[in-house]
Amino acid sequence: MKKKIKQVDHEYVAEGQKVEFALLLAKLLSAKRMTRAQLAKATGKHISYITRVMGGDANLTIETMAHLLAAVGEELKITC
Repeated sequence: MKKKIKQVDHEYVAEGQKVEFALLLAKLLSAKRMTRAQLAKATGKHISYITRVMGGDANLTIETMAHLLAAVGEELKITC
């Protein structure tokens, strides 16, 4: 008997991961008592971009994710 392969909606998964990253970043900002404006200044990004990231609306690269996390004293780790 052949095993059925579950179809994955990659766009849905990616959207969920963007939201998960935004929530993580919000938690880190709160823990570090850092504002979005301070994060924008630390990364050289415009505050409107930080707002899009925090809303889960930005299409992030791994480089950008690592840069944002480094600005709050954290390191990007990718696991399965």
